Amino acid sequence: MRIALLSKELRECALYACLALLVQIHYLGAGMGLPLIPFLDAGRGFEIPFLANNNSGRETTFTMIVIVAAIAFGLHQSVWESWRQTALFLLHRPLPQSQIFLTKLAAGGLLLLGVSALPLLVYSLWAATPGTHASPFFWGMTDSWWRSVGIAVICYLGAFLTGIRPARWLGSRTWPLIASVVLALGLKYAPIWPALIYVGFAGLAAGLIGLIIDTAQRREYP
Repeated sequence: MRIALLSKELRECALYACLALLVQIHYLGAGMGLPLIPFLDAGRGFEIPFLANNNSGRETTFTMIVIVAAIAFGLHQSVWESWRQTALFLLHRPLPQSQIFLTKLAAGGLLLLGVSALPLLVYSLWAATPGTHASPFFWGMTDSWWRSVGIAVICYLGAFLTGIRPARWLGSRTWPLIASVVLALGLKYAPIWPALIYVGFAGLAAGLIGLIIDTAQRREYP
């Protein structure tokens, strides 16, 4: 049952994931000199991979892509079930309600990592390979980019929580998403020890997952 639900969630969000991944392939490929659509990235000149002063535009693009994808995944997995009136069908499956929602979150998390962490890892391994570019590289240069992956995870959970809340869209329903974006961005740029930032992301994620399960169990579905 869990495998069937996981497969359903992956299929339903596959279009968003494919679109996000294609954009990532283009922009990160351009950083490696292999853009998916060459004329859209012409004239960018030489870049030192992950160097903030030379590469901030590409990092900003990467961050925006993963945030948009995260919000799309979260809202689709939560709001779409209500619009199609399939929520009750899912909730009456022979699984505890908490496991149903954790499975949905697992599917969204896998897709999100596939469009954020996986392309970033490929780009990082390329930059770390000798002979690919005439500039130094050390893994600490990728830290800011990995923080963007953390932002995406928090935004995904905030969007999911927003989607399942029984409140008005023009009222308090969007507060979890707004708060998640603000807190995640603030955490990324916080002037603290990097390890504490990742601990902060993990703590925020755990708190949001707890709120999602609690909200799902308390909500009265029509």
